[in-house]
Amino acid sequence: MLATGVTQLIPAYQAQSLVFADEVQQNIKKTTYTADQLEVIWGNAGYERTDGVWKLTFNNQYDQVKWKLPEAVDMSTVKSVTFKVKDQTGSVSLKVYKSGDEDADGANTQYGLTGAEEYSISPTGEGDMEAVGLMTTDNAGSGSAISLVSVTVETDTTPQAPPEIEQDIKDWKDSVISDDALGKDAIAGTGIMLDEIKDNTLMDLVEKHFNAVTFGNELKPDALFNYQLEKSVDTKTVQFDGKDLLVPVVNNAGESLDFSRADAMVDKILDWNKAHPGKEIRIRGHVLVWHSQTPEWFFHENYDISQPYVNKETMNRRLEWYISSVFDHYFGKAANKKYDGLFYGWDVVNEAVIGNTYRTDKVNPAESLDEIRHGNNSSWWHVYESNEFIINAFKYANKYAPSNVELYYNDFGETDNIKSEGIIKLISDVKSAKGTRLDAFGMQAHYSVDSFSAAQFKTVAKKYAEAAGKVQLTELDFQASAAYKSGAASKDSEYTKMAYCHKQLFDAAKDLKKNGTNVAGITVWGVIEPNSWLHSQSNVGGGADGSKQCPLLFDGKYKAKPAYWAYVDATRLEPLIQDIVVAEQKGDTMSGTEYSFSDDDTQAAFIPTWDKDGLNVLVSVKDATINDTDEVTVYVDETNSAGDVTPVKRTVKRSEAQAVDGGYCATIKVPMTDLKVAKTIGMDVKVMNNDKAVSFNDLKEMQETSSKYYAKATLKPGVEKATKATVKIDGEADSEWDKAVAIPLTIKLGASATADAKVLWDDENLYVYATVKDPVLNKDSGEAYQQDSLEVFIDENNAKTESYDDDDKQYRINYENEHSFNGKKCLEDNVQSVAKVTGDGYVIEAAFKWTDIQPKEGDRIGLEFQINDADGSGTRIGTLSWNDETGMGWSKSSVYGTIELAAEAKDEVSDDNSKPGTDDPSTGNPEKPGTNNPSTGNTGKPGTGKPAINKPSADKPATGSTNKPLANKPAAKKAAKTSDQSATAAFIVLFLAGVSMAGASRLRRSRKQS
Repeated sequence: MLATGVTQLIPAYQAQSLVFADEVQQNIKKTTYTADQLEVIWGNAGYERTDGVWKLTFNNQYDQVKWKLPEAVDMSTVKSVTFKVKDQTGSVSLKVYKSGDEDADGANTQYGLTGAEEYSISPTGEGDMEAVGLMTTDNAGSGSAISLVSVTVETDTTPQAPPEIEQDIKDWKDSVISDDALGKDAIAGTGIMLDEIKDNTLMDLVEKHFNAVTFGNELKPDALFNYQLEKSVDTKTVQFDGKDLLVPVVNNAGESLDFSRADAMVDKILDWNKAHPGKEIRIRGHVLVWHSQTPEWFFHENYDISQPYVNKETMNRRLEWYISSVFDHYFGKAANKKYDGLFYGWDVVNEAVIGNTYRTDKVNPAESLDEIRHGNNSSWWHVYESNEFIINAFKYANKYAPSNVELYYNDFGETDNIKSEGIIKLISDVKSAKGTRLDAFGMQAHYSVDSFSAAQFKTVAKKYAEAAGKVQLTELDFQASAAYKSGAASKDSEYTKMAYCHKQLFDAAKDLKKNGTNVAGITVWGVIEPNSWLHSQSNVGGGADGSKQCPLLFDGKYKAKPAYWAYVDATRLEPLIQDIVVAEQKGDTMSGTEYSFSDDDTQAAFIPTWDKDGLNVLVSVKDATINDTDEVTVYVDETNSAGDVTPVKRTVKRSEAQAVDGGYCATIKVPMTDLKVAKTIGMDVKVMNNDKAVSFNDLKEMQETSSKYYAKATLKPGVEKATKATVKIDGEADSEWDKAVAIPLTIKLGASATADAKVLWDDENLYVYATVKDPVLNKDSGEAYQQDSLEVFIDENNAKTESYDDDDKQYRINYENEHSFNGKKCLEDNVQSVAKVTGDGYVIEAAFKWTDIQPKEGDRIGLEFQINDADGSGTRIGTLSWNDETGMGWSKSSVYGTIELAAEAKDEVSDDNSKPGTDDPSTGNPEKPGTNNPSTGNTGKPGTGKPAINKPSADKPATGSTNKPLANKPAAKKAAKTSDQSATAAFIVLFLAGVSMAGASRLRRSRKQS
């Protein structure tokens, strides 16, 4: 799948002149055509030329107007086309038409633009540019309108040498199909589009690095129906299976299916294969049945949207006719064996699951089935009201496909725990039905740099392989981090971060394969960077927001990126910028997360914490040999600039530190001001052992002058305490709640709401009372996570794992008290709640049963809160959280905050509620799973939270801590030695005893996260 649009789905390409962006351009010319010079060729929007502008009104989704240019322009010379507009309401899409185009292709369409007076597109392709157009993708009745003032065409006729690829580097496919990776029969593929086969340099990359291709759009139903996007089409009657069948007519030749686009690509691959025996490229067919890119008229009587839907019997005949016709063209008599062995498999059904059940016709109430194509709702389901069409699609595909062509189900969002249940149910339903065949599940693998979890990927991939027989990664790309999209991170740093995501994924896939899980291939969703679908807005396949992206293996100059080297030779990657957590220190206890590092001669570990006076770092070094040069240095870049810097640094020599058996320990204080929850800083720790340096993050040892390779440290709240008390769940703030500290939710990612939460506990339940201030409440969306709601994440054993354990739970309660769930033991029977709407928002009081522990005073549990904030249209505009700024609470408990279970209150709690301030992190991509509510029937992606930040409890951060820099003062050494026997001593003993980083971290967490 790719982004939706009126024609093809890849978003607007950047022009190939981008390849030469570093060269000096000459012979550049700009020509402006006013509205008076532009003549309408065609339009189904309202249009009128008045006062020197074209005024457009859009009444329906995909309404558009096409203008003829006064002169044709050679497409190869066009750098950009700029539309000057005014009086815009809603969004607009730009189109550039080549000679012979009935509609602009996806490479020359740019979608969903708002908020500017000029919009530019860099078109690509061969032939002449003859026309331009404007279109809306807004829903019918949205009131979208715009006025076109002029169009400016910029051309560059400077002669340019064709770019060349790096022929001397290793073929990417060789790394994927090696014996120690996925094996010689594995797919190492890429996605390509029709216009790309005309780019000889791009095809050089395809032919060198990949053994398979998937067509982005050309075999989808709307392409084979020749993009007939009107409300109805002409028809004719044919004989099918011995009976008359009315079928559409989609081109001037009177054909019912138009294979011209797909055949141009198939023949290109076929010609290559004939010329290069032994290096053949194979094809994956994509896709037969999909809710999104199938014209709405296909489901109606006489292929006319104005007429009723057909019955199931008629739809079954149409479905079988369609599948048989497609397969006959490539495998039957019509093909005459021309394409034998060329196709290795075919996606039969795409994206038919949402939440833990089937996609229906009511996923998004705001989306009308009258629209020609759908992003969320399924007309297939509207006709059948069951999964019968899915079962039948696999029956018909099995009936007409050769046995050596595998048949697949393909879907996105597949790493979500709840959605995985729905996908596995579909696979099971298909495989258990008579006459079907399903050979593998396609994990689309549209992931995000900010949220990818290799552990979660492995967990679900193993389940899918067990259910389907094998898995393939079919549309792999990574969305850029929020920092890169906002401009806070450089391209180089993002390339490195993304490369490590690819490395972690590839390592996980290899490990699965090695241990018996059949991972049968990896297909990257695109060849070169500028052509990725992620550059355009989309609401399918997990969605894209149109921001700048760098998701692929090769850049716009056709050169290998670090992501390529992640597969071929990971030793060439720059050091990974690690993300670490710095917990707020309360009192004298240094309670936080341990991070360790080592080389052949030195082992070290540290726990960072913060308070209002600065950063505290407890460092332990395992080094039995004493040298005069032994020392530890902490480096800090207060702004996390990742550039040239004079760092704040503090060094403690071994002679100044506390001697312990087998090494030494130092507590280092780095004075800082204006520290707040959610603030990020750069930091690194370096240990000198007899003139040899070993560092935590900067392996190039550049810390003195550059913070480029410092770790990214995020300040987090400390451990909050929950008083023991029992309350009645009635939505009222009983007096018992006065014993609880109000925890403000301060990590705001686009939300306008504010909220806090209180926590109590007893032997049976964990209690939560949340107060949300939000003047606009909405639950129109069929996706539960889009509705105004509270999410509570619970990790009873506080294991802080990278994927869900059995005790991990995600409860969602909306403002009308409707529930949805994520987690094996996250069940309706385990929650009792009351929701009440107030004058300025809502409150939720809830009791969550303990499922895995017998709670007692002193226990620590993982806990997270998240508020989902919807606007009046029913779309989630953002989230509000306590501790997690990644939005990954739906898939891993490692991002949760920590609550300590305290004793019953004797009298009253302190009224000292002073809290440190918080930063407002830049908005990330609020994407994620929502889940279905078995008891209410709500459907939706599993709820995902965005960052949640736990603000410190009423206890003030320690101001008189004895954790001072261990300078030459014996008193300081003594203080460090005795200040925290429950944490510091345990840390030193465990580390010097040789406990590994992971083991110590897990053990420490089981000991209340020392």
